[in-house]
Amino acid sequence: MPNMTRATQRNATSRTFAAITGFAACLATLASLPSCRKAEQPAATPPAVTVRTEAVTTQDIPLAYRFPATIQSPRTVDINARVPGWLESQVTPDGARVNDGQVLYKIDPSQYQIALEAAQAKLAQAKAQEEVAKARLDTATAQRTFAQATFDRNKDLVSSGAVSQERFDGITAQLAEAKAAVEQANADIASAKANELAAIADIKNAELNLSYCTVTSSLNGLLGASKYYEGSLVGDGGKQLLNTVVQTDPMWAGFSPSANYLPVMLANQKAGTLTAVVTLEGASTAAEPGTPLRVTDASPKVTGRLIFVDSTVTGTSDTVLMRIEFANPETVFRPGAYATVEIGLGVQSGAIVLPEEAVFARQTELFVWRVKQDDTVESIRIDAVSKHQDLIVIAPGTIAKGDRIVVAGVAKLKAGDKIREAKEAGGAATSSSNAGSTSSATSSKAEGK
Repeated sequence: MPNMTRATQRNATSRTFAAITGFAACLATLASLPSCRKAEQPAATPPAVTVRTEAVTTQDIPLAYRFPATIQSPRTVDINARVPGWLESQVTPDGARVNDGQVLYKIDPSQYQIALEAAQAKLAQAKAQEEVAKARLDTATAQRTFAQATFDRNKDLVSSGAVSQERFDGITAQLAEAKAAVEQANADIASAKANELAAIADIKNAELNLSYCTVTSSLNGLLGASKYYEGSLVGDGGKQLLNTVVQTDPMWAGFSPSANYLPVMLANQKAGTLTAVVTLEGASTAAEPGTPLRVTDASPKVTGRLIFVDSTVTGTSDTVLMRIEFANPETVFRPGAYATVEIGLGVQSGAIVLPEEAVFARQTELFVWRVKQDDTVESIRIDAVSKHQDLIVIAPGTIAKGDRIVVAGVAKLKAGDKIREAKEAGGAATSSSNAGSTSSATSSKAEGK
């Protein structure tokens, strides 16, 4: 500022200093005033989580184990053509229920009827030969008797000369011829009888072959699908098998449980407490006439009894083959079907049970939320023993009868959360400050007041 006087410069400097001093005083005043910031509020308590709880109870639980099984027939019989011939007719249709002795097929019997008649003719001929031989025997026996008498009369006359030696030699020869004739007649009779026996055997064989032309069932059961039909040449060249009949009542369910179950199963069988139920899983019971088949219909099931336990344990799988026998009058169960066998082994008294919805998993372990006295929750690991309907049977130890556990709202919780009981219909709510019991309380208390 070249044109500004020294006095002017001093006045400007004084004004600048006063401004700075005033700003500093203002800052000091502001610093002495109370803070204008709003004080921080303490952290709010998280609201209680609404859940539903129940007290742990005990029940008598039936001990039952389920095993996959295969339906088997106790008897399966192949229906074979036992003689060659043309298949004349199929008397019983495929798939029919048949009885023991029922006619199934007929084979052309012509050649076997002819063979029977030939054998009968042979028998008649042999009998005729026997009669002729018997007649010859009678004649030869008479001639031998006469020759013997002549020989006896003349044998003492040779020494006195009354009968010449030549004459006596002729009598002796006639006696020998008579004896030979008797022996021949007896031989002819024996030969005729042998021919009769051969003819009788031929007759029986022919009758048997003729009977094979009528093919019958050898048991009660169901007839399968025919392998050959009318007009086919059967019974020769690998064409013997015509069909199969399987027994359907009673039936077997074969299964192979672990050998570890064997002692307890045998003990219950001996005590008469072992039960068996066979269920045709995935199938539906037959609908009533006029109604559609519903997938919700219960699977067919039937009770049976353990009739067979194999004598050895399978080395590779450590299992034992067993069979359940059961009645099957309606043939609902068919051989080869897959089923489930449920073996009952008595009742477990006072078992600790938990609702299935109360249990949750962490990796490979199972847990429940247990409510403590201050209405906060903690996770407790459990050991599941079995499942019965919608209940989980657990081993005693971590959870006891009367403990209060969360059964609804499980997924909303974490350890330490405070809970309140969900309101029921009508506005009432339940809560408890005592672990192991579930008591009623007013709505205000259930809301944490």
